[in-house]
Amino acid sequence: QMIAPGHGQIWTNPASVLAAYTGWATGVCENKVTIIYDTMHHSTQMMAHAIAEGLIAGGMDVKIYYLHEDERSEIVKDILTSKGICMGIPTIHDAPYPSIGDIVYYLKGLRFDRTGRKRGAITFGSMGGKGGAVKMIADELTAAGFDVQEQMECFFVPDEGELDRCFDLGKRFAATLSAS
Repeated sequence: QMIAPGHGQIWTNPASVLAAYTGWATGVCENKVTIIYDTMHHSTQMMAHAIAEGLIAGGMDVKIYYLHEDERSEIVKDILTSKGICMGIPTIHDAPYPSIGDIVYYLKGLRFDRTGRKRGAITFGSMGGKGGAVKMIADELTAAGFDVQEQMECFFVPDEGELDRCFDLGKRFAATLSAS
């Protein structure tokens, strides 16, 4: 009649909690993509919004999260019910921005590979130096049980052509996820 854990809230309607956990544990997904990004100078943010527009044009529902404003637990809750994720990674000192590492570490602990169904993923971001953060996080997401399908990195502020490529990336990703 009640779930009263040693930490957290008391659940007086355990059926809803058990249903949510059953869905999460078995990999049940909505026709949705969760976009998670951080940004230093709004370049990665511009890319995230262009990808979101492509996903929406491709028929996907989209949840978009900016790591400096949104709660990690809410982000993960949406990831658990999404067919795919898009991770926007700015590069700092030729490495991923630190907040990205935090959320990836959290995702690795959830062991998405245990559901028997891999969720799709793409990584993208802006860089100034030699880059590589997008690939580093793609490798980490693969280790966390995601099927990383594409990566895109641009120098500094994305131009109109690069934003068009982001839109197309979102549309392609939506088509791939819709077919699965």
